Amino acid sequence: MQTTKKQVNSYLIEVTVKESGVEFEKSKKQVLDDIRNEWKVKWFKQGSAIPDDIITREYGDAFINNQAIDKILDKLYPKILKKEGIIPVAPGKITELKSTSPLEIILEIEVLPEVQIDQEKMKKVKVTKSSVSITDEEVTSEIKAIEKRFTHFHEAGSHTEDGADTSNICIENGDRATIDAQGYEKKWWDAIAETRVPSYQLVIGSNTFIPWFEAELVGTKVGDTVSFDITFPADYHSDLFKNKKVHFVVQIEKLEKPHTPTWDETFIEWLRGVKTDFEGFKEIIKNEILDKKNYETRAKDEHELLTKLLEISSFEVGPHLLSHEVDKVYSEHKENLQWQWYDMKDYLSHVKKSEESYKEEIVQPEAERRLKAELILRRIREIMAIEPSDTEVHDEVTKIIAQYHSEDVKKRLLEKLVPGDTYYEEIKSRVAYRKVVDQFFA
Repeated sequence: MQTTKKQVNSYLIEVTVKESGVEFEKSKKQVLDDIRNEWKVKWFKQGSAIPDDIITREYGDAFINNQAIDKILDKLYPKILKKEGIIPVAPGKITELKSTSPLEIILEIEVLPEVQIDQEKMKKVKVTKSSVSITDEEVTSEIKAIEKRFTHFHEAGSHTEDGADTSNICIENGDRATIDAQGYEKKWWDAIAETRVPSYQLVIGSNTFIPWFEAELVGTKVGDTVSFDITFPADYHSDLFKNKKVHFVVQIEKLEKPHTPTWDETFIEWLRGVKTDFEGFKEIIKNEILDKKNYETRAKDEHELLTKLLEISSFEVGPHLLSHEVDKVYSEHKENLQWQWYDMKDYLSHVKKSEESYKEEIVQPEAERRLKAELILRRIREIMAIEPSDTEVHDEVTKIIAQYHSEDVKKRLLEKLVPGDTYYEEIKSRVAYRKVVDQFFA
């Protein structure tokens, strides 16, 4: 076997392969024997002594030749890759059959693109690292959001098993009232259709309705009917109601009292899997917000850096590599929607896009950015010869394991995450690329 390699562009290699005509004829004979023994030939019994010319007439010379070439390539392809030092990202493709005697074919093989970076300009690239801070108000806001998420309601005046106080049967801020409301033109008592609100659950003080509406209900109780005038704000979203005075008649159908969680050790442990008091929990929330902010600001800084690096880099991404990344990003989008209890098919219908147009317009640009970022960082890692130390990788593994609360899970992860494990190597690469990025932060 003889091979000649030629770089077509940054991601495509052309290999001319030559093999003796004798090997081609041997392969062709194997194809004829396979058809004779395993395939169907009209008027002949499978496995019988069918003449070669009959088989060729049945299946066609071109088909048999192609099958013979495929058989040869199945054997030769790994040898071609090894001999020429090629790492493909997709199966090679025959672009031309030049001859069968001797056999000469041309293959195109897509590889990771060669990334060209202007190294002199690269040395001048710097990004000012964003600073991150956190306020007590942000911690308080997050705790209130958690309280709201885990607040449940009991009917006013009812007995409760969890000790909630439902004794006050009048509406207070924070209560959930089921109301039936109708707005009128007061002068003629004409009902305004757009203001009809039947059996609506309204949390008092949530500012869900127009200003002052909810305040008018405070102090009333189930069975009461209350009426009042409300003037809609000048900046109301509907022109029909801007500055309009409407007379509302509201009936209180049901009243429920909120029961917010108690910030004791039991609730906190159930919530985060850690035994601590409220002050300790606030510290946990503070660190969570800080981690999120660090992640978001780093992502912003990295985006700025990669924009600058793209300007001094030149390469193309091959279609197979991009297609693979598009499928990967699309799957991530689907998973994210599923976490929100939303089906991708329903989402596409909502945004009025087909799967193809969504991939082309939304997913592909994101996939291309991610892919280019990874390829640039990979090349810079090679240029700078950056490798994470065992200690750095170990620290990252320890940080990941610490996120789990089960000692059994921690033990199993510790046993699994060792050099050679796929996930361990991914962590190692992540640490390396972070070190690459850090070289450019001022």
